[in-house]
Amino acid sequence: MMALERLAAVVLLAVALVVAGWFGVRHYGAAQYHAGHAAAMAAGRAQHERDTAAARKTESDLRAQLRAKDVDALRQKEEHAKNLANAQRRMRSGDDSLRCPAVPAATQGGDRSAAAGPAADGEGPAIVPEVAAEILGDAADVAGLVRRYERVVERFEACRAVNAQ
Repeated sequence: MMALERLAAVVLLAVALVVAGWFGVRHYGAAQYHAGHAAAMAAGRAQHERDTAAARKTESDLRAQLRAKDVDALRQKEEHAKNLANAQRRMRSGDDSLRCPAVPAATQGGDRSAAAGPAADGEGPAIVPEVAAEILGDAADVAGLVRRYERVVERFEACRAVNAQ
């Protein structure tokens, strides 16, 4: 029985070595997997931090540009308001006036009125000064709306250009 016991011991030892090897390989593979995962996560975090820093710089640059444009727009708005107030004051005082366009007199020859062309400036009747000042105010309101719309479009284009990068 000695040979059978030795054979059993050898088989048992071989099985134990195989099981120990399998656990060793499994542990080594898991350690390598976790090390690779940790390295990938660290690289991802580093890349994320670089991307975030770049995005923050781009955002701060864009905000600075928009802030400068807002300051300029406010300055222009104040200047336009001052110019409007001066123009309305001149209209009300009678120093300046607005005139209606002159209507050319109808001629006898059918299509000859079209050939006469437009009347020269200043030939029509003057508009009442208070109404002329209101007309200037309405025109200034429309011009302000157009300027604000252009600023919105400009901001949209700036943001779209940043997003396209």
